[in-house]
Amino acid sequence: MIKILYIVSTLEKGGPTTQLFNIIKYMDREKHELHLITLSPEPQNSSWAEYESLGVHLHSLKLSRLQGVLCATRKVKFLLAKIKPDIIHTHLLRADMVLSKLKKSTRNITTVHIFPRDYISSCGRMVGYMMYACHVSAIRKIGLCVGVSDAVAGELKNKLKIENVIAIQNGVDTEKYFPSTGSEKKSLRNQLKLPIAGNIFICSGTLTKRKNPFFIINAWKKKFALDNDNHLVFIGMGNLHGKCVEETKGCNNIHVIGYVDNVVDYLRASDYCVSASYCEGLPYAVLEAMACGLPVLLSDIEPHKEITVLDSRIGFCYELDNEENFYHLLDKLINCNIEDMVKITLRVIKKYFSAKKMSEAYQREYKNIFYCGEETKKVC
Repeated sequence: MIKILYIVSTLEKGGPTTQLFNIIKYMDREKHELHLITLSPEPQNSSWAEYESLGVHLHSLKLSRLQGVLCATRKVKFLLAKIKPDIIHTHLLRADMVLSKLKKSTRNITTVHIFPRDYISSCGRMVGYMMYACHVSAIRKIGLCVGVSDAVAGELKNKLKIENVIAIQNGVDTEKYFPSTGSEKKSLRNQLKLPIAGNIFICSGTLTKRKNPFFIINAWKKKFALDNDNHLVFIGMGNLHGKCVEETKGCNNIHVIGYVDNVVDYLRASDYCVSASYCEGLPYAVLEAMACGLPVLLSDIEPHKEITVLDSRIGFCYELDNEENFYHLLDKLINCNIEDMVKITLRVIKKYFSAKKMSEAYQREYKNIFYCGEETKKVC
């Protein structure tokens, strides 16, 4: 039995929390005992109950950010002495910083969800560079770094010269995300108060600068100003939500829904997935949409191309911020045989991006670390 301890800031719903949940859901519980520490109090949209339902031993330090800086490492060490884990696996900046302050071990592992350089574009030059420097410094001190895409792993290895890096691509839970039938789609649209007829393009995720929602809104308004056959739906909150609502006033074919706790229903009610993101690790929003049978129209950042290169028939990548290229490929997408695209999209998800496949890859790494590590089980 391998005892694994996960450390995260909180279990707030989002890509990293979903990824960890999927790893745990498909783990062989006869071979693994699982514990999880959260550093801060849980937010309102927490996945705590879902993790409890998986039988994970949960521990919360409930520290504020200031308290975390002052005493998180000490409190984590106290719990480590009680839990005595064989492997510690962290996710995201704050947890990685805590782990980096423990005794270095080949049995420590982190998953890197984004390009560290993206802190600068997302959080501003000064704050972003501080976060970038802190995170890179932390992950250099951790035994194994797992990039969520080949692109992220490649940057860690080739640009940041970090050793002991591998890639395990994100995977989506196809037991939860799967296509709707024609009658189900119509029923869902009716329930969700979405247009019954016409194409629905959906953009799922936080409405922030990094996701670049205004490019899609402005391009859509120019191309489909009075078109009732094509609709654009945004689901998710973020600091640009209010401005997106303001920008789309009077546009009857753009729907800014806000936060929803039934993302899968909106995806299964839609026809296509669209994203204009400037940066991603390997986007869960896109993978979830594809698992629901949605062909894609994505900005040509490396993680998006990593998906579409597997089969060009699942959709297109347009040149980032290029409206003309966006319009050209949008028209091309609408004129493709959608039934064929749906089948191919589902085939790509099953072959490359299933949650079970991802979890099995992590389990192989846990086994390698546990049986082949050079150090003892003592981790701090």
